[in-house]
Amino acid sequence: MLRLLHSPCWDGPDARPAVPTTVPGALLLCLAAHDDGRGAWIDRETLVVRFWPDRPAAEGQRNLRANLHRLRSLLSDWGCAHALVAERTRLRLALPTDLALLAAAAAGADPTGLLAHAPLHWLQGYRLPGFAEFRAWADDTGSHWQSVWRTACAPALEQTPGDEAAHVRASLLEAWQQAGGADHAPRHAKPRHVALDDYQLLPGRGDDQARLRSHGAAVVVVLGEPGIGKTSLLTSAWPAAPLLKGRQGLEGVPFAPVLEWLRQHPAWLDAALRAPQAALGAYRLDLARLLPEIARDEALPPLDAQTAKARLLEALARLFESRGPVLLVNDLQWLDLATLEWLVLLAHRGQLRWRGSARRHELAGAARQPLDSLQAARLLHFQALDGLSDVSLAEACCARWPQRNWTPAVLQGLQRASAGNPFVLGELLAIGADAALARGEAVTLPARVLDLVVQRLRQQPASVRMAVEAAAVLSAPASSDLLGALCEGLDAAALAEACDEAVAAGLLVEEGAAVQCRHDLIRSATLAGLGGARRRWLHRRAALTLGAARNVDPLIVASHWEQAHELQTALAWTHRGGAQQKARGRFDDARALWQRVADESLDATQALRARLALAECDLFHDLARGRDALQAVLDEAAAVADDIQRHQIEGQTLAGLIDNAVFSGELPRAMALSPRLRKLLPVLPAPERVHACEVLIELAMRQPDIDAAWSLLAPVKRLAPRHPSTRSFEAQIHWFSGDARAARVAFEALLAEHPDYCSGLTIENDLAVMLHALGELAPAEAMARQSLQSWRGVPHTETLSLLVLGSVLTSAGRLT
Repeated sequence: MLRLLHSPCWDGPDARPAVPTTVPGALLLCLAAHDDGRGAWIDRETLVVRFWPDRPAAEGQRNLRANLHRLRSLLSDWGCAHALVAERTRLRLALPTDLALLAAAAAGADPTGLLAHAPLHWLQGYRLPGFAEFRAWADDTGSHWQSVWRTACAPALEQTPGDEAAHVRASLLEAWQQAGGADHAPRHAKPRHVALDDYQLLPGRGDDQARLRSHGAAVVVVLGEPGIGKTSLLTSAWPAAPLLKGRQGLEGVPFAPVLEWLRQHPAWLDAALRAPQAALGAYRLDLARLLPEIARDEALPPLDAQTAKARLLEALARLFESRGPVLLVNDLQWLDLATLEWLVLLAHRGQLRWRGSARRHELAGAARQPLDSLQAARLLHFQALDGLSDVSLAEACCARWPQRNWTPAVLQGLQRASAGNPFVLGELLAIGADAALARGEAVTLPARVLDLVVQRLRQQPASVRMAVEAAAVLSAPASSDLLGALCEGLDAAALAEACDEAVAAGLLVEEGAAVQCRHDLIRSATLAGLGGARRRWLHRRAALTLGAARNVDPLIVASHWEQAHELQTALAWTHRGGAQQKARGRFDDARALWQRVADESLDATQALRARLALAECDLFHDLARGRDALQAVLDEAAAVADDIQRHQIEGQTLAGLIDNAVFSGELPRAMALSPRLRKLLPVLPAPERVHACEVLIELAMRQPDIDAAWSLLAPVKRLAPRHPSTRSFEAQIHWFSGDARAARVAFEALLAEHPDYCSGLTIENDLAVMLHALGELAPAEAMARQSLQSWRGVPHTETLSLLVLGSVLTSAGRLT
């Protein structure tokens, strides 16, 4: 019989194995609870939505099929593989359960049968990390069965004290009161619905949990040693809150934890961007600088060095503030500076509280400085988390492993051996320390806890070791395809079996459709046990596989190449990472990455491209310095042997120099350089050719040479017909040629077709000027005021908008 009303387990003839806390185990619970002894079918789609709501339907169905295969293996071990019946669209699990017994007792109001299940502790101690929809289902189902039991108890308690079953009534009444009933059961009383609290009680940590939840500071950081239970404390206090995870080895990847969480919840992200109350629509393209997939075929507005970074931080803040009142952040000591900077902004905004965890002795340097600033502003509180006390350890053991015999001697021995560290406690129990203590044998804790993990890993089959090693090298949650690339010689079925065994052994944990090491200590121990050559090979395979994927973060790939000891390849990806950071408006981060490439690259062409990128960054801050740096790159470009790379570097450099000369008013210098750039246009790649043509159009409009501008616009319209900048340049040419009406039509079309793109441009202000010139004062005033609203807080553009508004009001005779 499958027992669910207490700690879930299979009550077999010879043993009572617990239901594993894995996806196959959770599927077993869902199917068994749905059947309830009635032979009821459940749609496959229902299970897909319950476990993988944010995944595409096809991917969810694949995940379901893979986990049903694992479930069959589990049932086979129990001797009841035939119980699972699968059809194309629906499933059924025909297993005897204690739910069916309770339903029968409730239907007949049998006090003895009801008492056999009292008090109810639905799925006691069963927690599956992640899978919020499954947790919600489990809570709702537990509430339902508690209500069934209490409803059936009401008539059973109506028996008179003199009845021959008075002792049954007394026991039932005691169970009723333990379940939250009144001191006595009034006649015809309706059972009270048991409300579920918004947190999960963590055995042994009740006081720490209450203190964490009750603190009113904007930021609370839990400090403790590795394995002490910091993450469990956070996630049990706020089970539904987003959890950002710092990853060791990814400290140099900006926004890595934020990106990981958002990509794991695409459906929520899409809904949040569309929700009108969140007001995130205006920031969609700013978020696309971080997540290109949300605007894959759309052009991003030109970068503004003053506002791009601020708008991205504002967009992320608004996005997570729309999620809820609390954000959880794990392992602060491994966060990148960009994420820390954003967390400081969240704390000062005061709209969202965040709660974090950090290793007590590893929180230093760059990670400590932002927290010190919050502490100085009285926004941060540190909460220390120590080991479990004797009483707390006993409570945790009884709750997590209720089938074991917990004598005082065993508990005292475990307390001495583990020093109250929950992770060490779990490792000791995994090797049977409780049984040894019960026999009176001594338990010797190795000098380092990691030795326990290494010892347990060495006892596993080779396929399991390969899966754990691959997960340790990858650091972040890894899909089966990614793991397979690192597990040489394992096919999909063998890899799935190895992952199942690793999860059952407590080495890996499933997170959605991916797996990762169950704890950082397991990852550290696994990496420490790898030989140098094996570790480098794994990192190389990881770099090759990730580098071929879409939407890859180049700095993660660079990190793997660096750990594979292939520095020059890592620098090539670091250069791409610099371009990514510049696109996000993080110019200082981009400069630091490109400076490293320029200093360390042995490839002269790669170093020259890095210097070119640095020079282009200089143009945002110092035109003269940027011009000199570009000229130095141009002087050295002739030494590049490869024609394609030389042409690309020369074209990009000349475009920058001409652009610099136009905007600094040095038109003769720009005109002198333009023939050389025009000569290169046919051999430039399409993106560089479009950019070069746009620069030359700017020069032609200022000469003015309108015919040349129209001629240059023709290849732009052919290569990038849907790009909003194409329509923008068309409107500008009309304006510079004196055709204000055609310019107005083009700008209005641009604003209507690409409102997000225009959020980074002064289109509204330009339209106000054109409407004023055409004598249409009312729409000109409306557009100028709209520009003021769009650019609130940006002094330069606000000033321009005020000047235009003043001119319009003066023309209308509104002088006061």
